[in-house]
Amino acid sequence: MQVVMVEFAVGTDKLDACVTALKGITGTLVAAQPQFHGATVHVEHATGTVLNYMLWDTHQDFINFRDGNAEKIGEVLGEFGPKGRMLDVVAEIPKK
Repeated sequence: MQVVMVEFAVGTDKLDACVTALKGITGTLVAAQPQFHGATVHVEHATGTVLNYMLWDTHQDFINFRDGNAEKIGEVLGEFGPKGRMLDVVAEIPKK
């Protein structure tokens, strides 16, 4: 399982619009991908930042999805200027 984090530095005035757009496309187009395992959306109100934390089978699965759907994704999220990061899960610490 691989983590993909996409950050949107949109400013406080566009937080709600970004979250709405992100929830919409993630709940439909992204969620339909068999290699996708879920997402959480985080907001930092003070800085106007939205962070989408997604779990995929592999980073390449996300890249293939992103590249194959660039036009659709751009129509919905392009104005928010996403910046992505690919992270490897190296440890999981369960709650005791």
